Amino acid sequence: MRNIFTFGHRPAQRNWTVADLRANKGKLQLTEVTAMNGEQAARAAAAGIDTIVTRSQMLKEVRAAAPNTFLTAALMLVDHPTEKDVLEGAMRAMGEGADALYTTRSLDTIKMLADLDFPVMGHVGLVPPYSTWIGGLRAYGTTADEALKVVESFRAMERAGAFAVEVELVPQQVLEEINKQTTLVTFSIGSGSGGDVTFLFSEDICGETENPPRHAFAYGNVRRLQEQIERERIDALSAFQSDVRAGTFPYERVSISMKPEHLEAFRTRFGRTDCLSVARG
Repeated sequence: MRNIFTFGHRPAQRNWTVADLRANKGKLQLTEVTAMNGEQAARAAAAGIDTIVTRSQMLKEVRAAAPNTFLTAALMLVDHPTEKDVLEGAMRAMGEGADALYTTRSLDTIKMLADLDFPVMGHVGLVPPYSTWIGGLRAYGTTADEALKVVESFRAMERAGAFAVEVELVPQQVLEEINKQTTLVTFSIGSGSGGDVTFLFSEDICGETENPPRHAFAYGNVRRLQEQIERERIDALSAFQSDVRAGTFPYERVSISMKPEHLEAFRTRFGRTDCLSVARG
């Protein structure tokens, strides 16, 4: 663990720092997963995941659940429509304990954040919000022309001051070649093992996604368990409904009963004409 001081001026410990990630380039293959709530974050930390990414709005909960894990706050487009929104969101996220920021916005936005000495991650290859420009959700960089455009994007992000980049659905061979020369820490999602960090969504890893993308891999089958739990819930509720209608529930073992002598005394006294009036009084 590294002792650090957060951007919010609080002492903390982290498993990785930006300097560590940079020094690790080409060495140990690291991992990153998403965490959109405290439960997911706690599981990731317990599993020894190296880095976590979350939407900036969830950051406080995620940080509390994974206090020592390197954490990136995603400044999503729909949540931060203007440059002012981006800056305010970045300040809030870093103040709440983010170690880095992620954005798919322009190079000017990356430069604005980098000029504040905030560690910033960009995105190249398939950028889902902008997929219409390349004809939909598909791999990018599979031709020489596209691969060279990926190289151009890397260089532009280096000049803008980014420290890292998410590389989505780029051929592994392309990323391997670029990664030998770039100073950026590369987070590969669907781009093979040619990067520095391998990234997948927690839901895909755990087998919770109904139609996972081609580059995802399920190491578990939580969805099957969730469906089983849902069936158990419906079956239990249906059985309760049926038994109540049939008059068989509540069962004797879950009902309260009186000892015979107390029951007899109650019945005798309850039978008196003034019993109810006395009780009301």
